[in-house]
Amino acid sequence: MFTNGNKLLSLFFSLFSLLTVSAQQTVQVAYRDTPLKLVLQDLEQKTGLLFSFSDELVADKSITKKAKSIKVDDLLTFLGKTTLLSFERIGENQVIVSVPNNRISVCGYLFDRITKKALPYATIIIKGTTKGFTSNENGYFAIENENLTKGVLLQYIGYTSELLFPSDFNKNSCTNFFLNPRAESLREVVVKSYLIQGIDKNTDGSLALNPSQQGLLPGLVESDIFQSSQWVPGITSINETVSDIQIRGGSADQNLILYDGIKMYNTGHFFGMISIFNPNITTGATIFKGGASAEYGDRISGVIDIQGETQVPQKTTAGLGVNGTQADAFVKTRLSESVGLVLSGRRSYSDIEGLGTPTFDAISEKVFQNTIVVSDATGQVIDSEEDGETLVDGEEIFSFYDANLKLIVKPSENDSIYVSGLLTNNDLDFRLLDDENQSQDALTTENQGLSFNWRGVKAHKWHHGISGYYSYYDSRYRNQFFDGQDLTEENLRRNSVTDYGLDVNFAYDFNKGNTLKLGYQISRNEVFYQLFRDELGMEDIAPDDNDEEGVESADERDFNEVSDRKNNSNSWYATYYCRTKNKGFISLGLRATTFSIVNGWYVEPRANIEYPIGKSIRLKLTGEKRFQTVSQLVEFDDTRLRLQSGIWTLTDNDEFPLLESEQFSAGILLDSKGWTIDLDGYLKRIAGLTSFTNGFTSASEEYSQGTSDVLGVDLLIKKQWANYRIWLGYTYNSVDYRFDELANGAFPGNNDITHNVTLSNTYEKGNWRFSMGWNFRTGAPFTPVSGFNSVEGDIEFGAINSQRLPNYHRLDVSAQYQFKWSSRKSHRGTLGVALQNIYSRQVPLSVFYRVDENPETGLQEIDQLEQLTLGFTPNFLMRFYF
Repeated sequence: MFTNGNKLLSLFFSLFSLLTVSAQQTVQVAYRDTPLKLVLQDLEQKTGLLFSFSDELVADKSITKKAKSIKVDDLLTFLGKTTLLSFERIGENQVIVSVPNNRISVCGYLFDRITKKALPYATIIIKGTTKGFTSNENGYFAIENENLTKGVLLQYIGYTSELLFPSDFNKNSCTNFFLNPRAESLREVVVKSYLIQGIDKNTDGSLALNPSQQGLLPGLVESDIFQSSQWVPGITSINETVSDIQIRGGSADQNLILYDGIKMYNTGHFFGMISIFNPNITTGATIFKGGASAEYGDRISGVIDIQGETQVPQKTTAGLGVNGTQADAFVKTRLSESVGLVLSGRRSYSDIEGLGTPTFDAISEKVFQNTIVVSDATGQVIDSEEDGETLVDGEEIFSFYDANLKLIVKPSENDSIYVSGLLTNNDLDFRLLDDENQSQDALTTENQGLSFNWRGVKAHKWHHGISGYYSYYDSRYRNQFFDGQDLTEENLRRNSVTDYGLDVNFAYDFNKGNTLKLGYQISRNEVFYQLFRDELGMEDIAPDDNDEEGVESADERDFNEVSDRKNNSNSWYATYYCRTKNKGFISLGLRATTFSIVNGWYVEPRANIEYPIGKSIRLKLTGEKRFQTVSQLVEFDDTRLRLQSGIWTLTDNDEFPLLESEQFSAGILLDSKGWTIDLDGYLKRIAGLTSFTNGFTSASEEYSQGTSDVLGVDLLIKKQWANYRIWLGYTYNSVDYRFDELANGAFPGNNDITHNVTLSNTYEKGNWRFSMGWNFRTGAPFTPVSGFNSVEGDIEFGAINSQRLPNYHRLDVSAQYQFKWSSRKSHRGTLGVALQNIYSRQVPLSVFYRVDENPETGLQEIDQLEQLTLGFTPNFLMRFYF
C-alpha cells in the first residue's frame, strides 16, 4: 500500500515538473529568412513539443529571429504575430497551428490632437482590402465583423495618417483617436462655419471652402465656389457673373485662380454665368483676400486655389445630377489600395429641341438682350424707358461642356502623387435683328489643362513638393453686320494663352511651431491676340495658305492689330512660418523674379501676422507687394453684344506696362458664444493701369496710363443659434483712378462700388435646408453723353465716370431636401429649388454707346446699349448618389 502510494506521488511530481519545465523552458534560436516549416521542426527537436499543421498553411511564411535565450511561450507569441497564425497548446506538448478567427467589431471617434475638435467625414480603410468607412459629423466610425490584423488606416485631409491594430481598440467601448495636423498644413481653422458649414476661417486669414460639406446659400441649388464666395465681404461681382470676381477693389484679371495647380484664364461657362468647376469632384478651395504667401505669384490681387480629390476613394461611388442649365455625372473608384481614379463630365442641354428651361431663358435674356436708347432729331439722347427700344428678335444656339480626370497614387504613407486633367468648351451661334440691321455672332471658347504634383514627408521634418502644369486658353469670336443681304461690317477677335511651368520646393520643420519653406518656379507665357475690323463690306475673307490658324493678312483690312508675345519667368521664394501655442500665426516671405520681357529683378516682400488676445479675439496685419505681366484689355470695337470683350495680353513695358500693387490691411476678429465679428480695413495702390485695360467707354480710342488707389472696409457680423444662422456683411470701397490724359485729378474707378450690403440667414431641420438673402449695392459709375453731332456722328462725353447707374438690390431664396432612395448607405439623393431676384427688379449693370446711321434721314444717331441685371430666375436640382 505504501509502495503504491509512493509510486503515485512520484508520478504526480514528475508530471508537475514536466509542465513547469515546459512552461519555463528557454531555447537558443538563430533564424534568418528560415521557412516556418523548418523552424517548427527545429523547435520540436529542442523542446519536445509536437506541432500540428498543414504544409499549405506554412508554405509561404519565413522567420527571422535571433536570441541566446528566449522562453518557449514568448517565442510562440512572436511566431503568431509574425505569421498572423494561431499557435494553440493542446495537452502537455502538442501545439495546433491554424488560421485564427480575427473578425472583430470596433468603434471610435476621431479628433484633432491640438484643438480636440471632431474630424467629420474622415476616411477609414482596412489595410489589404478595398473596404472603407467614413466618420460622421461627430467623428464617429464603426467597423463590424471584419479582419483587422493588417491594420486600419485613418486618413484626413491636412493630417498625418495613422495606422491602428486590433490591440489599439477598446473591446468594451469606443476609443478616442487623435490625428496630428501635417506640418505643411499651416492653415489651422480658427472659425468653424465662418458663414455656414463648409466655409471656415484659417489662422492665416484665408477662407477654406469645402463643397462636399457646405450648407445652403441663398439663390443656389448646390455649392459653387465662385457664387458662394460672393457672400463674403470684400468679394463681389458687379455684373452678376462668376467669372468676374473682384476682390478688394481689384479687377477679375488680377486674381490668381488655380485648379489643381493649373493657372486658369477663363472660369465661366455661358459668358461667366456658370462656373466651369464641377463641385462634385472639388474637395476644397483656399481664398486669400490679402496676405498670400510668397509661393503665389504672377497676380496682384486675390488668390483662389481650388483642389480636386486628394484621397484614394475607399470604394467606388458615383453620382448623376440635373439642374436648370446642365446635366452631369461623376465616378470615383478605387483601382487598388494605393491608386484611385476620378472622372466627371457636365453638359448643357439647352441646344436640344424641347429641353429649354426657365433658368436658361432668364440667363439668355440677360446675356443676349440689350436695351437701345436712341437720340432724337436734335441730337439729344432719349433716356426714358417708354421711348427706348428692346432687342427682342434673337436666335441663339449655345452649348457648353466640361470634363475632368484625376489619378491619385499613394506609393507610401508619406507620399502623394496626383495627375489632373481639365477640358472646357463653349460654343455660340447668335443672330440678332432690330428694325434696321441684322447681326450674327459666332464664339468658341476652350480651356485645356494638365498638372502633375508629387509631395511627401521624410524623417518627419523634411517636406518636398514637385509640381508642373500646362494651361491653354483659346477664344475665337466673329461678328458680322448686314444691311439686308449686304455685309456692311465684320469684326474678328482671337485670343490664346499658352502657359506652362514647374515648381520645386522644400520645407524644414525646426519644431512644431517653426517652419522654413524654400522654392523655385519657372514658367513660360505665350499670348496671342488679333483684333480685326472691316467696314467696306467685303463678302469673303480667305485665310492665308501659309497660316494654318487662318490669320488673315494685314493688307486686306481697314484695321488689323496682331500681337504675339512670349515671356519666361524665373522666381525664387522663401517663407518663414511661426505658429504659437495659442494659435498665433506669423508668415514672413520674400519672392524675387526675373522676366524675359522686361529687365531687372522684381522683389515682392510678404507679411501676414495674426495674434490672439485671449481665447476669443485675434488681431490681424498684412502687407505685400506684387507684380503681374499678363492682364486683360477691354476691347470696345462697337460690337453690339460685347461678348467676352476681355483680351489677354502680355506687358511690353510700353503700351502695356508691368502691373504693380502694394496692399496693407489691419483688422480684428472675435469669435465667441455663437457670435462672429470680423472687421478689416485695407489700402491698395495699383500702378501700370491703362485705358485699354480698363475699357473707359469715352476713351476707347485714346491711350493713357494711370493708377488706382483703393480704400476699403470689410465687416461681418454673424450669430448662430443651434441650426439657425444669420449674418450681416458690409463692404465700403473707394476706388480712385488717376489718368492724367483723361481727367484732371482723381475720378471713380469702373469698379467703385461704394457700399455693398448682404443680409442672409440659413436654417436646417432634419433633412431640410433653407436659406434666404438680400443683397444691396451702390450702382457702378459711368460716363454720360453731353452732346452729339448727328451730321458728323461725333459724340461729346461728359466728365469720365461722373454719374452712377441705379442702385442694385435683389432677394434670393433656396430650399433643399436630402433623402435615401434605398437601404444602402451610399444610395442617397438631393432635391433643391432656388429663386433669384424674387421681385424681378432689373436695372442697368453697364452702359455703352454705338453710332449708327438712320437709313430714312441719313443722319447719325446714338444707340445707348444698357445691359440689364438678371430678372426673376428659378432653378432646380435633382441629384442621386450611388
